[in-house]
Amino acid sequence: MKLNKIFAAALAILTMTACDDDDPVNTADVTVNMQQTQMSIAEDFSTGVYYYVPVVLSGETNGPVTVTIAVEGTGANPAVEDRDYMVTSKTIVIPAGETQGSFEFHPSSNDDINDDRQFIFTIVSATGAKIGNNTSTLVTLLDEDHLLPEALSKLVGTWQSTSASGTYNCTISAFPEDDKNHLKQVKLSGIGGLSFANDVILDFSLDASTGLVNLSLSMPQILGEKIAYNPPVGEVDVVLLPFDGGLYLQGVASATSNEEVTQFVFDCGWAAGLFTPGNHTAGGFTGYTGGRAQDFTLTKVQ
Repeated sequence: MKLNKIFAAALAILTMTACDDDDPVNTADVTVNMQQTQMSIAEDFSTGVYYYVPVVLSGETNGPVTVTIAVEGTGANPAVEDRDYMVTSKTIVIPAGETQGSFEFHPSSNDDINDDRQFIFTIVSATGAKIGNNTSTLVTLLDEDHLLPEALSKLVGTWQSTSASGTYNCTISAFPEDDKNHLKQVKLSGIGGLSFANDVILDFSLDASTGLVNLSLSMPQILGEKIAYNPPVGEVDVVLLPFDGGLYLQGVASATSNEEVTQFVFDCGWAAGLFTPGNHTAGGFTGYTGGRAQDFTLTKVQ
């Protein structure tokens, strides 16, 4: 998706530069400036999430304005383009009548504990506008990796699982330090008060710019195999599925913590679907569930 997006942007620029010299350009008296002098973001890249550095025009335009920037690392620990961040395009066109445009970029995540990195966007040319005094935006990539152990420590412990179906205590635990999933995932045990349930795996990440923790529960996950239920169900596999009033075979429930990292309100609930052993497709669904949790919330107990 990233490559397609960048290719599309590059094609747009190529098309623009191939246009006739008689194309309209703003002739009104306007000035272009960076809107912000600095911004800070987490270095981790989430798929589909891009950041924007805005530029603003003062005055009313009667034609399009083209703005070009240069981007380079700066400071004691400069960020490196195409390693630490990627800019979609360094030239944008602000249409007539509009007063703002933006340059799009995303950081590149890594698992290294390192100092924060910086890079700077600078307006170097503008067609159809004068360049003002605020020509630069300093971007700081905040390294969340050195903060992950502290975030993990806040997650580990006893939590109260609350939904319309009831309230249960459950436990979040960490993977060992030598495990590849350490600082990336956590284990949730006791979900829904189901005594037979396997641990549920949650992905976790930290937004270093806000200090908030993100949890994602990808489903399906197998809670138990060949579990005996009373007739007419009988022996079944129990599979964790997304549930929001309707039941789905796959999906992700996501939540962002409060500032104290003591509560998560998920955007989707879950259900324990009962399936014919070994057949977890729609055809293997028995039509029964072993528990449902709509409006799923986790609240820290200790």
